[in-house]
Amino acid sequence: MVKITGLLSFVFVLLSSSLAAAANAEHKLLKMNLNEIAFEALNVAIDEQKYSADPFYLKGEWPTKIESTMVPALVGVGKMFGHESEATAFTTASVINVLAQIYLENPNLKNQYPIAQIPNSMAAGIKSFERYKEGSTYNFYPAMIDKGVKVRRPIDMTLFPLWFGFTNIPNDADTTSAVLAALAFNARIHNQSFSISEEGLRDFSQFRDVNRKAMFFNRSNHLENSGGFMTWLYDENNPAMPRFYFATSTKGERIPFNRNDVDCVVNANVLKLLALTKNTNLEGHRESCQMLNTLIERDEHKDCGVYYPNTLNLSFAIANAEKAGETCITEKSHHLMVDKILAMQQADGSWMNDGNIWQDQTLTTAFAVYSLLHYANPREDRVHSALVYGVHWLLKNSRLQNGKLTWDADHFFTATALARSLIMWQSKAYTNAIVASVLLKMQREFPSYTTGKYLSLKF
Repeated sequence: MVKITGLLSFVFVLLSSSLAAAANAEHKLLKMNLNEIAFEALNVAIDEQKYSADPFYLKGEWPTKIESTMVPALVGVGKMFGHESEATAFTTASVINVLAQIYLENPNLKNQYPIAQIPNSMAAGIKSFERYKEGSTYNFYPAMIDKGVKVRRPIDMTLFPLWFGFTNIPNDADTTSAVLAALAFNARIHNQSFSISEEGLRDFSQFRDVNRKAMFFNRSNHLENSGGFMTWLYDENNPAMPRFYFATSTKGERIPFNRNDVDCVVNANVLKLLALTKNTNLEGHRESCQMLNTLIERDEHKDCGVYYPNTLNLSFAIANAEKAGETCITEKSHHLMVDKILAMQQADGSWMNDGNIWQDQTLTTAFAVYSLLHYANPREDRVHSALVYGVHWLLKNSRLQNGKLTWDADHFFTATALARSLIMWQSKAYTNAIVASVLLKMQREFPSYTTGKYLSLKF
């Protein structure tokens, strides 16, 4: 009886602390407008940046947390409990791209802190990209020397030596497009010129889904010979590529499972880069556009991303491509995306992933509101209702940390197709930056809609 009473007391204390924290957060929210709340989220995102180097990160990088589940942890990939940290060009570039969009979309706020800090934060992050560069393109992981050979693999993650070779991956289109877009944005904000090298452009157009056998995950989605851009900037038929999954890393780089793949979000990110740098005449651009329109028509949102299991990541990525100047996604696709997003909203105002074990409500809700603001008329009744209830949920699910409003990190990226829901990447900076972007957009659209009004909405 004593043990049970003690356990109940402990649960009561935890519940009371949680309720008190929620009340404190709401008390603070009621004193602020959406811009001020967005500034707090943006502060959190910028403060996540490394201000000094350590054994794993360079100054200016944004950290990533990796969450592994039981199956990979049992075979020596990641910890079974808790998170591990990882350095990757992809996270830093992804955060920079969101920050840059915020800076460019809010010229009236660019002299206010923390938006005024964005150019300096971007410039600091840009400097870290060099260690990921190989030729004209970029790798997900930094380089290291193993037995005198330059290799790539996670540098701060539990990984049995058995897997060292498997993770010695080549450069990829997603990291490269994210990094090059970050460089292009940085140049634009600092009034500098920027262009992609001819070699870099050739790499995108060379590695495309044509005249080949599809990877198993793509076959399950009927995505074969689409003409779209493939993920890995490497010839899957290269005789020098080790075919044995557990070959040592010194044997050379290799594509996971020996077969290149096609990811819809990767393609949207490449289209964004091509639009941003005025290279939409590149071979493969038209086919990539057709592929995305087809996938939207077939409602393949939750399955077409090999490395992006979030249902609404595709609509978010296409919105960013269109902001960069892409025009190839049809009005029919726009309407289909809007209808899908509206149909997915939950009774509490949030959005959750469709058929995925990771619900990621914060990031999915932010993706949904961001996309609706881009594709739909925010004053149309059904859209307006979805938007304000989405913001209601985001505000209700903020929390106070060291006196600042923040949102917990959600999963924004995943491992290979076999581990799509088993090994996940998280970035608190990325999540908070997107939430900040959404709140700033809603403040612009509905300046007279107070925080109190959002919080008082009834269901």
